[in-house]
Amino acid sequence: MNKTLKTISLILTITSIIIYSLFSYNLMKLKIFPHIIRTSLLLLIAAILLVSIWIIKSNKHNSKSVKIISIVLMAFLIFGQITFVVYASKTTKTIEEINNKDNKSFNEMSLLVSSDSKINSIEEVGNQKIATAESFDTISVKKAIEEYKNTYNINLATTDLTNYQKAYRSILNGKNKVMLLNESYRPVLEEAYPDFSKKTKIIGSVTIENDSEVKDKNNIVMENKPFNIYLSGIDTYGSLSTVSRSDVNMILSVNPSKNTILITTIPRDTYVFIGGDETKSDKLTHAGLFGVDSSIKSIEKLLDIEIDYYGKVNFTSLTDLIDVLGEIKVYNPTAFESSFTDYFFPEGEIEMDGEMALAYSRERYNLDEGDFDRSRNHSRVLTGIIKKLLSYEMLINFNKVSDIALESINTDIPSSKLIDLANRQLSLGESWKIKSQYLKGEGSADYTSYLMPDVSLYMMIPDEDSIKKVHDKIIENNKVELKSKDTYLFDSKFAAN
Repeated sequence: MNKTLKTISLILTITSIIIYSLFSYNLMKLKIFPHIIRTSLLLLIAAILLVSIWIIKSNKHNSKSVKIISIVLMAFLIFGQITFVVYASKTTKTIEEINNKDNKSFNEMSLLVSSDSKINSIEEVGNQKIATAESFDTISVKKAIEEYKNTYNINLATTDLTNYQKAYRSILNGKNKVMLLNESYRPVLEEAYPDFSKKTKIIGSVTIENDSEVKDKNNIVMENKPFNIYLSGIDTYGSLSTVSRSDVNMILSVNPSKNTILITTIPRDTYVFIGGDETKSDKLTHAGLFGVDSSIKSIEKLLDIEIDYYGKVNFTSLTDLIDVLGEIKVYNPTAFESSFTDYFFPEGEIEMDGEMALAYSRERYNLDEGDFDRSRNHSRVLTGIIKKLLSYEMLINFNKVSDIALESINTDIPSSKLIDLANRQLSLGESWKIKSQYLKGEGSADYTSYLMPDVSLYMMIPDEDSIKKVHDKIIENNKVELKSKDTYLFDSKFAAN
């Protein structure tokens, strides 16, 4: 072997040993694959490298061409290992960033006057007393007053009218000229007063930061054990930091031991105890205005279950995620057309991109049972997303999803739990059984709203039998079933921290 070839082979040999050591360390640390696959992969690469090194170093029975082929193979393995480490590190880093995101939320606090008012700016407010809902929205009101002082160098005089409904009526009847509104509550006021936005105008606004939306529950679900995820779909476009009503409310009960996922849909108008507080009753969608933690506690109280994790998405997230996944398949049982787009949804299986899935999920006016049917469609779209996410190709190419997830999903599911589920799926390759259920009830306008106590709002009063059935099915789904031949359970002992 000539001197140049010997030099190249020496450099590659040393580089191969270093890269293999780094590759082995990262493969075991990141746990991208199940233990048995990781071990087999390391043994295979080690065997190929040893044979290649032996061929290169041996002076007997090996032609120059064989040595060159071994050098090329070694270089290829080096490149492959470096590429994998970069890919795996990026994936796990993105997952960890999703968990570690500073999930701050913000509210816009506006000063409003009647649409025919002669007051057109903050400077013209003067000594007018600002009607507030300080008793109801204490922290936000106090922060807003302080922010107006810092931003506009103005000390606002206020009068507490206890809620936004009374504050609005006060500027309509002229008792007050200006009101302070937390813009998160605008849709609630518009629900009671459809012409609210027409009869008012904004003369100034500030943005305030809220306290943490979710209290740390320190929940750690053991490997292969079932868990419940609360999925909140907020009815806004844009940033997840925008406080909004929870328009979509689902519980995903995941049981790895049985490969089952049960999707429980709870209609947005379901009458619940806000935050689990029996003195505060309102529709579930309004619980989202107090943060994800409030929605979780409302559902835990209603269904008598424990929710381990949460995931928060908005309508923008839905379109972006599905487009990254590359269309999903949804079975539509009844044909209908969208009331606000040009889409027509025929009966049968439909392939949908993000915009089409969004139109499908939001429709309720052209459905026989309105919001109930819309809730069922939410579940069908989610089923399509889950099936696509569990496909082998998507598990191998998770980077395609992780970047968009970082921007469009807030969750407290640990990165270790997500990697564990992916490893299990890669190891066993089993299909998951996905079932759905829906909480049922009767509509009524005879119940008091905590947010709008003086207005009759539509509520869905959950049926007690339906509550029991929903609860029982979640408990049944989450019963642990050990499989004697489950190789992954055996392997996971070696992969445990």
